[in-house]
Amino acid sequence: MKLLSELIELSKDVSSSEDVFQNLVLCTEHCNWNPVIFEMLIKAYVKLDLIHESYWSFKKMVKLGFVPSVIACNCILHGLAKMKSDGQCWELYEEMGRIGVHSNAYTFNILTYVLCRDGDVNKINEFLEKMEEEGFDPDVVTYNTLIDSYCRRGRLDDAFYLYRIMYRRSVMPDLVSYTSLMRGLCRLGRVREAHQLFHRMIDRGMDPDVVSYNTLIGAYCKDGMLQEARSLLHDMIGIGIHPDNFTCRILVEGYGREGRLISALNLVVEIQKLGVTIAHDIYKYLIISLCQEDRPFAAKSLLERILEDRFQPDSDIYNKLIESFCRSNNVSEALLLKSEMINRNFKPTIYTYKSLIHCMCEINRSVDGEGLMEEMVESEVLPDHEICRALVNGYCKEGNADKAESLLVSFAKDFQFFDSESFNSLVKVYCDMGNETKLMELQTRMLKAGFLPNNLTCQYIIHGLWKFTRLNEQRVQAVVV
Repeated sequence: MKLLSELIELSKDVSSSEDVFQNLVLCTEHCNWNPVIFEMLIKAYVKLDLIHESYWSFKKMVKLGFVPSVIACNCILHGLAKMKSDGQCWELYEEMGRIGVHSNAYTFNILTYVLCRDGDVNKINEFLEKMEEEGFDPDVVTYNTLIDSYCRRGRLDDAFYLYRIMYRRSVMPDLVSYTSLMRGLCRLGRVREAHQLFHRMIDRGMDPDVVSYNTLIGAYCKDGMLQEARSLLHDMIGIGIHPDNFTCRILVEGYGREGRLISALNLVVEIQKLGVTIAHDIYKYLIISLCQEDRPFAAKSLLERILEDRFQPDSDIYNKLIESFCRSNNVSEALLLKSEMINRNFKPTIYTYKSLIHCMCEINRSVDGEGLMEEMVESEVLPDHEICRALVNGYCKEGNADKAESLLVSFAKDFQFFDSESFNSLVKVYCDMGNETKLMELQTRMLKAGFLPNNLTCQYIIHGLWKFTRLNEQRVQAVVV
């Protein structure tokens, strides 16, 4: 097997058209050989996940007149079933019957699985009848495959019917049977019934595993019943079953959905003490959730703590932290995080700069915001309309209309941004100044730069001109009086 695997790998490196099967056939003329070598080749292909190659080797073997064993055929069937090549599964099964390969229980269980995936109940029943006609009684694997299929489709009545039939036929349900039924009940929101079934399973002498506990814990968390989920966690720890990464994730996300992130953090610490490695995505979920709740200092504190455990943050975590600090106008912390991000070889993205520039403009530091934009352009990250608006609005808010206009023209010239919203902000500033001449001069300059007024622009200008007219009338009346 080892030599055949190496030969397959070697033939792939030499040429994609190299036929290992044909080379082996040619070698048979010069050595003492046994047809079992072709079966071993089939298994070697399956072992290397080259399922279609194993199938074609089977076809070539049959063409030469050799009959492979049912074990070799089952290897190919299993591989094809995993690849969802259902058509080839049935072709292989028919070919097995034609050349006299007698199917066994494993063959039928693979094909039952294929039929269940298709979901045609009539075909499943016909196949089971054929299976029994050929002398095979469904075993626990067959029943489990069928029960799981029915549960996935929400057909709980059919699943429980099979569960009862198993006892009548002296096929004892196992842990897989019960877990499938529990999962089916939980999918339909019948978590209390699933918990009762869990106790029935224990009463019948079966020891639950982490999967059966996770099924119930996940369902309770989904329904917001965190006390029950936490109780199950303590039960499983009490009988010596350590929670796994999935247990941790479903509980953390359950607390997160209820807005109880501190409880989620405490839970992580508790589980970590049991020796469970907390996955990267759980920490990421907690940090981002804290940021979304505008608790950036708590998120940063968590990040600093887990960095000591060699946790590797990604750029998304830094961007969320920076965005959260910027929302609270804490730009100094945000800039420190940007520096840390660069030190870890993460290139700031447009989202990094966008948060920082918006914050700078919000706290009347538009000059610093413009400096960040220049830094961003130097690092080949181009600004967008939102950054343009933030800077123009920032300068307008600070009363620096000339700088806002200059920047708006620069965006049009350098980046071909003709942002009507920014243009309108500038027009409104000139309207508020009460200077008709400057307003019309601005309009002329902006038209030359390529900006076209929209409805709101016209409204601002008309309102401004009306305002100027009223002011002039008032002044005239005052002079006359």
